[in-house]
Amino acid sequence: MPVLLGALLATALLLGWGPGSVLDRLSSGSDPGTAIVGWLGAVAGTFVAATGAVMIALLWPPTPGHGFVEWLHGCLPHHRTAATVLAGVMSVPLLYLCGFRLMRTVPRLRETLRRRRDHREMLHMVAHEDERHADVLLLDHPIPVAYCLPSRGRPIVLSTGAQRRLTTRQLSAVLEHERAHLRRRHHLVLLLLDAAHALLPWSPTVRRAESRVPLLLEMAADDAAAHTAGRRTLANALRQVGGAPEFAGALAASGPNGGTLTKRLARLEGQTHRPGRAGRPLAWALSVCATIVPLFTAAAAVGQLILPC
Repeated sequence: MPVLLGALLATALLLGWGPGSVLDRLSSGSDPGTAIVGWLGAVAGTFVAATGAVMIALLWPPTPGHGFVEWLHGCLPHHRTAATVLAGVMSVPLLYLCGFRLMRTVPRLRETLRRRRDHREMLHMVAHEDERHADVLLLDHPIPVAYCLPSRGRPIVLSTGAQRRLTTRQLSAVLEHERAHLRRRHHLVLLLLDAAHALLPWSPTVRRAESRVPLLLEMAADDAAAHTAGRRTLANALRQVGGAPEFAGALAASGPNGGTLTKRLARLEGQTHRPGRAGRPLAWALSVCATIVPLFTAAAAVGQLILPC
């Protein structure tokens, strides 16, 4: 058992601190899909390893967790009362820390979903359906705006200013960009990263992922739109909507900020190197291993702890 616990702690520390610099090299925009897979695998592996280590610490005999399991098996008297009390006192800080992190995470997720719902309700009061596109709500405003707000009906919001300023091909490119976000569930990725940062604030890997992945998601959506409309057309369209404001809970074609837009435009216009996707299978393999290995290790350790005495 100590070996399994040590392996989980070592994995959590290794993934929580180690891969950031390596993944930063993948985040240059050469292949955003590979970089996204790498970041998510590192974050998932860190979370699984840390969770497994906490579960073992709470179930290690004679802590209250293990005592409860033993009580279910009818063998709690096998441990001395003094040892159980001491283990209980030592477990209180760990339980408090876990509960505190969860108490901070759940409200953040609820607040994000609430703002998204309020935004959607507001749009239904001021926007109207676009007759030419079944998934677009048209907002009567001179500022060129295009963004998606995940929902069941008409999740893309487009302003009349964007309609007037963009050519037909540019408008199609922008809409395809937003549809790529929706198809690939990029909003869920951002929610999961926000939750991971709230639960694991000590991890540099998680903090870097939260700052790097949004740009990579935009680049991945750019690739999908460029495949349909062309890179130059998309770049020209992004210049037209690049000054649009941000909206809470939304994924906008203009991106989070001006620096992000500059990087995306440079990439679309060929000013950054774009090698092939040969590293995609390796990134998937490493991400799966980073998640599955600590998961099986934690399952084996917990399984040993909850066996009857």
